[in-house]
Amino acid sequence: MPRPRSPQVIERAVKVYKILEEQGGRMSTPDLLKIVLERNVATSYSLLHHTLMVLENAGFIKHERVKGRAEWYIVKQATEDDIRRALSSSR
Repeated sequence: MPRPRSPQVIERAVKVYKILEEQGGRMSTPDLLKIVLERNVATSYSLLHHTLMVLENAGFIKHERVKGRAEWYIVKQATEDDIRRALSSSR
């Protein structure tokens, strides 16, 4: 059985989702990384990538390759509580 997600991972996921929402719901990884670093949401690319994969696996976002870059976009509108609830529940 996998470990439960830590509160830090869940809160980071909420913040990343909100950033995507604020920016129109679609962003490339480099653009998203710049904002995440400026706002101290994550301290590295690997933390951002892990967070994006958590959100994608939960069905809130997806990505596609555009000109060699990953672009992330929202596929499921959710409140902060919806995200927390989904990510806190057993996987």
